[in-house]
Amino acid sequence: MRISLITVTQRPETGNMKQYVDLAISVLTLVTLASGLYFALRRFGLKRERFTCLRMAIDARSICEARDLVLVALTVHLENKGDNRINARHQRGKDGYLYSVRPDVCLHAGTLKIRAVPQETEPVLFDWYSLPPLRVTTRLVPEDQLVVAEADLEQINYLDQFQDPEAGYKEVDFWLEPRDSYDPTVSAWLRPGVYAAKAIFLGPMSKHGEEEYWSCHSLFTVGAPPWRCAPALGTA
Repeated sequence: MRISLITVTQRPETGNMKQYVDLAISVLTLVTLASGLYFALRRFGLKRERFTCLRMAIDARSICEARDLVLVALTVHLENKGDNRINARHQRGKDGYLYSVRPDVCLHAGTLKIRAVPQETEPVLFDWYSLPPLRVTTRLVPEDQLVVAEADLEQINYLDQFQDPEAGYKEVDFWLEPRDSYDPTVSAWLRPGVYAAKAIFLGPMSKHGEEEYWSCHSLFTVGAPPWRCAPALGTA
């Protein structure tokens, strides 16, 4: 007698296979959408925070002495460490300032402030905002002619070489390309003593709280030791 064995293989039902395929496509679509959203947020939503970076520093150097005054050169180092071009701010408020949040009000996109460190008789902890303004005679060319006046050193325009005549000399036509740097210098005659300087750079602003603002500050001495702190009223 001859016996034949027949093996029967049962295929999965077509309906179940379709469900598996639909599930796999849905999962793949969800992963693709999530990945696209993540990279879009990194590229557009976080672009400014991740890729806009300005490195700032202040360097003070004594050049020469004349009687009881010292010629000081203060250099503001600006270096664009990010991937975007950084433009100087032009949007002024109704009060005429580019930045009006007290106490750091600024008339210029590149503002330098110099203050005196007064003499103390006992140990004291202080910050920049507690220092008195320093009043001097200024000889500047804010537009196209020399102006001599008595003023404090709170609104020094260290980017004055880029004043735009088409904007009434109020704005500066200045920007920094990625990986570019610029080192403007401000000169002043000061009395020997200890001083503090604060440099501010204002970039574009879309609304309050959404603005590019960078600053740095530094202490420096003027004259040979022993140094004398400047008078409490900050006269130079």
